[in-house]
Amino acid sequence: MTRPYDLFMLAAAFLLLSSTTAHAYLDSGTGSYILQILLGGVAALLFSVKVYWQRIKRFFVQRSRKVPEDDH
Repeated sequence: MTRPYDLFMLAAAFLLLSSTTAHAYLDSGTGSYILQILLGGVAALLFSVKVYWQRIKRFFVQRSRKVPEDDH
């Protein structure tokens, strides 16, 4: 018996791979919209790093300070 997740993934893969040709039109505003989305994502990433910078720094400093124990 297959799991429902496997069946769902198989159906999703079939639908994605069996698509037909799309005759679509991209107007002139589409490029600027995509650019806005990308720039917004970069801004959100940079803001997240700024907010959590102290936690990120503390995580790496604590990892570098750990002294390996002797196995003797």
